[in-house]
Amino acid sequence: MFETHTSKDGITILICQMDDKHLSNTVKAYCREIEKCRKVVTQPSAENQMIAIFNSNYSQANIKEQAVKQLKIYHERLQAYLGEALLRGLNLSNELKIAYGRTGQIKNAFGITLELIEGDDDDDYEDDYSHPGHPSHYGNR
Repeated sequence: MFETHTSKDGITILICQMDDKHLSNTVKAYCREIEKCRKVVTQPSAENQMIAIFNSNYSQANIKEQAVKQLKIYHERLQAYLGEALLRGLNLSNELKIAYGRTGQIKNAFGITLELIEGDDDDDYEDDYSHPGHPSHYGNR
């Protein structure tokens, strides 16, 4: 929780020095941005399609690609703020549920599992290669 936060006016403080309201508002702002990116990726909108039609530099794929990149950045940045909020007992789960568009576990549709490699000391995980989409099922190329 010793990462820094830079406010709109350029002042940099430790996240652990933010007051509860500022911390909550920052998490909520990240959640709104995550929700926007998620919607661009998962729900093609007429607005995005119009941008792609009238601007030759953009396509639906470009917009989605940019949204995925931003989503990863926001998700990464959010973690330190969430850790601090959790430590303080702030309940921001509703905002997170809306941002990520879910309320529970994501069910594994493809049967992909991760196994701890036995006898390996560094606790790596690897794919069990049993799912039909794994390249090992396509034979030698």
